[in-house]
Amino acid sequence: MKVAKQNIGNAGEYFIAYLLSANNCIVTVTLGRAEGFDLLIVNPKNKTLKISVKTTFYKIKSLMMTKKVEELKTSDLFYAFVRFSDIHKLPDYWIVPSKIVAERIAFSHQKWLETPKRDGTPHKDSTIRKFYLVNHKNYPPNWETILEQYLNNITPVLN
Repeated sequence: MKVAKQNIGNAGEYFIAYLLSANNCIVTVTLGRAEGFDLLIVNPKNKTLKISVKTTFYKIKSLMMTKKVEELKTSDLFYAFVRFSDIHKLPDYWIVPSKIVAERIAFSHQKWLETPKRDGTPHKDSTIRKFYLVNHKNYPPNWETILEQYLNNITPVLN
Protein backbone atom coordinates (compact mmCIF):
# COMPACT_ATOMS: atom_id res chain seq x y z
CA MET A 1 0.00 0.00 0.00
CA LYS A 2 1.38 3.37 -1.03
CA VAL A 3 1.15 6.03 1.66
CA ALA A 4 0.07 9.52 0.55
CA LYS A 5 2.85 12.11 0.65
CA GLN A 6 0.82 14.41 2.93
CA ASN A 7 0.28 11.56 5.40
CA ILE A 8 4.00 10.79 5.48
CA GLY A 9 4.72 14.44 6.31
CA ASN A 10 2.06 14.49 9.00
CA ALA A 11 3.41 11.27 10.53
CA GLY A 12 6.87 12.83 10.83
CA GLU A 13 5.53 15.99 12.44
CA TYR A 14 3.41 14.10 14.96
CA PHE A 15 6.24 11.68 15.72
CA ILE A 16 8.61 14.53 16.63
CA ALA A 17 5.80 16.26 18.56
CA TYR A 18 5.24 13.02 20.50
CA LEU A 19 8.95 12.68 21.37
CA LEU A 20 9.20 16.25 22.59
CA SER A 21 5.91 16.13 24.50
CA ALA A 22 7.05 12.94 26.23
CA ASN A 23 10.15 14.89 27.32
CA ASN A 24 8.20 17.68 29.00
CA CYS A 25 8.07 20.15 26.10
CA ILE A 26 4.94 22.08 25.20
CA VAL A 27 4.44 21.43 21.48
CA THR A 28 2.08 23.03 18.98
CA VAL A 29 1.74 21.49 15.52
CA THR A 30 1.17 24.44 13.18
CA LEU A 31 -0.70 22.39 10.54
CA GLY A 32 0.98 24.35 7.74
CA ARG A 33 -0.14 27.73 9.07
CA ALA A 34 3.36 29.00 9.89
CA GLU A 35 5.91 29.80 7.22
CA GLY A 36 9.25 28.09 7.71
CA PHE A 37 8.41 25.73 10.58
CA ASP A 38 6.01 22.94 11.53
CA LEU A 39 6.32 22.77 15.32
CA LEU A 40 6.41 25.55 17.89
CA ILE A 41 7.98 24.37 21.13
CA VAL A 42 8.55 25.60 24.66
CA ASN A 43 11.25 23.36 26.11
CA PRO A 44 11.64 22.43 29.81
CA LYS A 45 13.95 25.45 30.27
CA ASN A 46 11.11 27.72 29.05
CA LYS A 47 12.88 28.53 25.77
CA THR A 48 10.71 28.91 22.66
CA LEU A 49 11.98 27.03 19.60
CA LYS A 50 10.81 26.19 16.08
CA ILE A 51 11.28 22.94 14.18
CA SER A 52 10.82 22.35 10.48
CA VAL A 53 10.16 18.65 9.86
CA LYS A 54 11.21 16.86 6.66
CA THR A 55 9.95 13.29 6.38
CA THR A 56 10.45 10.38 4.02
CA PHE A 57 9.11 6.84 4.00
CA TYR A 58 12.08 5.35 2.22
CA LYS A 59 15.71 4.56 2.97
CA ILE A 60 16.91 7.53 0.96
CA LYS A 61 20.22 9.35 1.25
CA SER A 62 18.97 12.94 1.06
CA LEU A 63 15.94 15.13 1.57
CA MET A 64 14.89 17.98 -0.70
CA MET A 65 14.89 21.52 0.62
CA THR A 66 14.71 25.02 -0.83
CA LYS A 67 17.25 27.78 -1.33
CA LYS A 68 15.78 29.87 1.50
CA VAL A 69 17.15 27.32 4.01
CA GLU A 70 20.64 28.71 3.29
CA GLU A 71 19.67 31.99 4.95
CA LEU A 72 17.94 30.60 8.04
CA LYS A 73 20.66 30.34 10.67
CA THR A 74 18.96 31.22 13.93
CA SER A 75 19.63 29.55 17.27
CA ASP A 76 15.89 28.96 17.84
CA LEU A 77 15.31 27.02 14.59
CA PHE A 78 16.02 23.30 14.13
CA TYR A 79 15.35 20.83 11.35
CA ALA A 80 14.04 17.38 12.13
CA PHE A 81 14.74 14.82 9.41
CA VAL A 82 12.54 11.75 9.89
CA ARG A 83 13.06 8.57 7.90
CA PHE A 84 10.41 5.87 8.16
CA SER A 85 11.60 2.59 6.67
CA ASP A 86 9.07 0.12 8.05
CA ILE A 87 5.59 0.90 9.33
CA HIS A 88 6.14 -1.56 12.21
CA LYS A 89 9.36 0.08 13.46
CA LEU A 90 10.19 3.46 14.93
CA PRO A 91 11.80 5.78 12.38
CA ASP A 92 15.29 7.18 12.52
CA TYR A 93 15.38 10.92 13.06
CA TRP A 94 17.96 13.67 13.23
CA ILE A 95 17.31 17.02 14.94
CA VAL A 96 19.91 19.41 13.54
CA PRO A 97 20.46 23.12 14.29
CA SER A 98 19.55 25.39 11.37
CA LYS A 99 23.06 26.88 11.24
CA ILE A 100 24.56 23.48 10.38
CA VAL A 101 21.88 22.72 7.79
CA ALA A 102 22.25 26.14 6.15
CA GLU A 103 26.04 25.89 5.96
CA ARG A 104 26.03 22.33 4.56
CA ILE A 105 23.38 23.08 1.96
CA ALA A 106 25.03 26.30 0.77
CA PHE A 107 28.50 24.72 0.57
CA SER A 108 27.36 21.55 -1.21
CA HIS A 109 25.19 23.47 -3.67
CA GLN A 110 28.11 25.74 -4.56
CA LYS A 111 30.31 22.66 -5.12
CA TRP A 112 27.59 21.16 -7.32
CA LEU A 113 27.43 24.35 -9.40
CA GLU A 114 31.23 24.34 -9.82
CA THR A 115 31.26 20.71 -10.98
CA PRO A 116 30.40 20.25 -14.67
CA LYS A 117 27.78 17.75 -15.80
CA ARG A 118 28.93 14.48 -17.39
CA ASP A 119 28.83 16.12 -20.81
CA GLY A 120 31.09 18.94 -19.59
CA THR A 121 28.45 21.67 -19.54
CA PRO A 122 27.84 23.65 -16.34
CA HIS A 123 24.94 22.94 -14.01
CA LYS A 124 22.19 25.57 -14.04
CA ASP A 125 21.29 27.11 -10.69
CA SER A 126 17.94 26.20 -9.16
CA THR A 127 16.05 26.76 -5.93
CA ILE A 128 16.22 23.06 -4.99
CA ARG A 129 18.78 21.92 -2.42
CA LYS A 130 19.57 18.51 -0.91
CA PHE A 131 20.47 17.70 2.66
CA TYR A 132 22.39 14.42 2.83
CA LEU A 133 22.03 11.92 5.66
CA VAL A 134 25.06 9.96 4.45
CA ASN A 135 28.58 10.79 3.28
CA HIS A 136 28.56 12.70 0.02
CA LYS A 137 31.29 14.07 -2.23
CA ASN A 138 30.26 17.68 -1.53
CA TYR A 139 30.21 17.18 2.26
CA PRO A 140 33.08 16.69 4.71
CA PRO A 141 34.54 13.16 4.44
CA ASN A 142 33.36 12.31 7.96
CA TRP A 143 29.83 13.71 7.51
CA GLU A 144 28.01 10.58 8.76
CA THR A 145 30.16 10.64 11.91
CA ILE A 146 29.37 14.34 12.45
CA LEU A 147 25.66 13.72 11.87
CA GLU A 148 25.62 10.76 14.30
CA GLN A 149 25.46 13.12 17.28
CA TYR A 150 21.99 14.19 16.08
CA LEU A 151 20.69 10.68 15.25
CA ASN A 152 17.74 9.69 17.46
CA ASN A 153 18.71 12.45 19.88
CA ILE A 154 16.37 15.21 21.07
CA THR A 155 18.87 16.69 23.55
CA PRO A 156 19.75 19.75 21.37
CA VAL A 157 16.13 20.93 21.68
CA LEU A 158 15.89 20.25 25.41
CA ASN A 159 18.94 22.36 26.37
